[in-house]
Amino acid sequence: MRYSLLALAACAAITAAGALPPLQTPDAGRIDRHYLYSPEMQDTITVDVWLPESYLANKESYLPVLYMHDGQNLFDAATTWNHQSWEMDSVVSRLNETGLIVAPVIVGIHSIPESRVADLMPQALFNDTVLLQEARNGKFLTTPLRGDAYAKFVSTTLRDMIEQQYRVLSGPENTFVMGSSMGGLMSAYMICEYPEIYGGAACLSTHWVGSVTDYAAGEERFPRAMYDYLAKHLPSPDSHKLYFDRGTETIDAYYDKWDDRVIALCNSLGYRHGVSLDSGVYPGAPHEESAWKQRVHRPLRFLLTPPQTFTLRPLHP
Repeated sequence: MRYSLLALAACAAITAAGALPPLQTPDAGRIDRHYLYSPEMQDTITVDVWLPESYLANKESYLPVLYMHDGQNLFDAATTWNHQSWEMDSVVSRLNETGLIVAPVIVGIHSIPESRVADLMPQALFNDTVLLQEARNGKFLTTPLRGDAYAKFVSTTLRDMIEQQYRVLSGPENTFVMGSSMGGLMSAYMICEYPEIYGGAACLSTHWVGSVTDYAAGEERFPRAMYDYLAKHLPSPDSHKLYFDRGTETIDAYYDKWDDRVIALCNSLGYRHGVSLDSGVYPGAPHEESAWKQRVHRPLRFLLTPPQTFTLRPLHP
């Protein structure tokens, strides 16, 4: 891969801070590695761009684009901390080969372990200064909030680079965002903050509860703040799609109450199952990549299939 001077400088900055993230090897398609400086975050972000076989085979093709958080966990279990990954290259390729979706270009944004929670945090929630102080006192937040800077980076600096260097379709009808856990929160936040950019958001095992310790003790200030934010800022169901799901084991066991409430909120705002809304509950599924791998086909089909041909029935009551 050839690097620009800016990319080489960004690579040097990461190297100075520590070892470069391992390269992911896909089972299908190709992965391009980028080290992109974010003026919004004032940090260098590692980005892996997966190109499907259909992109590589047809030099005139333009494809939808899917931005995904925690990009280091998307394609290659051999490079992850827990030896699990979403296997997005394999899942998308199978769906594309059977004609169920149009394979997108997938932009995997690596998270930074030390600042991940603060980077993927919907920052507008912390206009409530009491909530901010509680989050810091409870050690849920240990680094400065950068959620707005992260969302702006993905939606401007990174998106500009992707649209300049790759054959991707533009417009919200072709641009989607997906993530799990904190990435689920950020995906919901980004479609609210940038509805003119993202036409759909998939939020798997969304971490509605904030500090698990505080939530287990009965503190619900965080999920109430997220709910109130969504109630005010969710985009129109006439032009946007939302997907939510959860398992029932490990951390996912805490999500049932607020996942149900958010889905009910969406219904009250005019989102309709199978058209602009889909959701699922997966009994026995834990909070980990192997579980998301097993069910990511569902949001992919929902987001990347026109509403009139989407025939899956909702799993959620």
